[in-house]
Amino acid sequence: MNEQEESNKKQKTSNESTEFLNFDYEFPLDAANVIPPENSSIPEDLFTFVTDINDIAPEPPLEIVTRINSQRQQQQRQRQQQQNKPIVPPNQGVYTIIVGGKPFRLSWESLKSDGPSNFFIEYFKKKKTRVMQIDRDPDIFELIVRHLRGYYIRSTDDIQNQSLLYDATYFGLNRLKKLLQEYSYLNVGGRVFRLPWTLFQKDGTHNFFTGPLMHSLLSPHTEEGNSPPIYIDRDPDIFADIVNHLRGYTIHIRDEMHRKNLLKDAQYYVLRQLSDKLLTAQQTVAGFGEGSNAEVLLLLQDVRIVNMLPPKVTNLSIPNMLISQDWSLTQIQYKRVKDGTPHTLLVQVSDLCMQIHKSAATVKLMYEMNHADIKKMNSMANMAKATRGVNMEIYIDKYCAITIDDNQVKSIEYCMENDLIDTNWEACTKCDLEDCQMSRLILQRAICGVHLVDNMITLCALRLEAISSRFRLNLKREFLSG
Repeated sequence: MNEQEESNKKQKTSNESTEFLNFDYEFPLDAANVIPPENSSIPEDLFTFVTDINDIAPEPPLEIVTRINSQRQQQQRQRQQQQNKPIVPPNQGVYTIIVGGKPFRLSWESLKSDGPSNFFIEYFKKKKTRVMQIDRDPDIFELIVRHLRGYYIRSTDDIQNQSLLYDATYFGLNRLKKLLQEYSYLNVGGRVFRLPWTLFQKDGTHNFFTGPLMHSLLSPHTEEGNSPPIYIDRDPDIFADIVNHLRGYTIHIRDEMHRKNLLKDAQYYVLRQLSDKLLTAQQTVAGFGEGSNAEVLLLLQDVRIVNMLPPKVTNLSIPNMLISQDWSLTQIQYKRVKDGTPHTLLVQVSDLCMQIHKSAATVKLMYEMNHADIKKMNSMANMAKATRGVNMEIYIDKYCAITIDDNQVKSIEYCMENDLIDTNWEACTKCDLEDCQMSRLILQRAICGVHLVDNMITLCALRLEAISSRFRLNLKREFLSG
């Protein structure tokens, strides 16, 4: 090799070293270009950019870090909710519900018509299926399907209505429940009545229908299962009359037996206003000309003790049968249920044994009552605070209408003086007077005022019908036909 070639070779090597030290690389690099020569050195300021991280990126404030973490957590919760959120089907999607083996196909719009939530909506939202199987009555569910499709449905009897109410509760169909609870289906003596619940409130808010019966029918599910339809073992014809009365019609009372049966069922159903009307055989105006006072006439056993009011005066005493003082001041008042207005109380008694006691000084009438009537009279005495109990002497008003043996008479004394009645006198063993004699009458019925006299409950007859002897009694007996 000549000197010129060797000089060129050294110059080339020097240039390559200088290029390496000046990092004048061409891209792409290869392994030969990346590996430095053995005698090369790295400049001191090569890594001056590698410094403390705090000098390059200072730590952000705590408020910013907290806000960023809160945003990240919220975004994470939203993503999780979106993953768990049920898929709401389209309104016209068809779903199959198999009830008791019978398939029913309904749209999503029909299923949610009785909503916003019910058994079907919650099921299909959670389950990724369009088929459901339920072990219920398909005939009852067919009516429910009509309801969900927007049609009006009506039960045919009390059993079907109760079954519909069961399933409406089971499926959570609140609109159907409200519809079914507007009417009651009552089986009274084998006859089914469909009546609105509001009808029974016309006789007050507390009665047989608006109390335990309503609760039992409208809450059919019990611990033992579903309660059966209500059967009321009463006369359906009498109940029909009561329903007509509640509807505003006047009841035609055919006879006394019909009135008693109506009263008995009205009391059974706790219809107080109707009972009060039936207890009132008649209302009259007391007094003649000046002033007046409403009266109420009740059978003795029909008097409600809680409706009695004390008299105006309690210390009046009456010496004999004829009344000379202000008799009205001692009369018991009676408060009617409907309006609460005080009425003068009159009672009707019947089938009593009445004794006539006469002496040189006085004439008086005594009566004997059965156990039930005496018990009622004692209760009335307690209510009126009659400390001496019941007066067994009956007084006769001076205007009393008296009928004896079907004949109208002026007074008992007049009959005795003119021998107008058949009397068998005998010595009295009950009175202290030695000259007292006693005879008996059969008091068929009498209308009496109820008074408080000498701290005793006392009856004053306003009208009475009596029979004077057994002979007269036998004359009134009737033969059998045929």
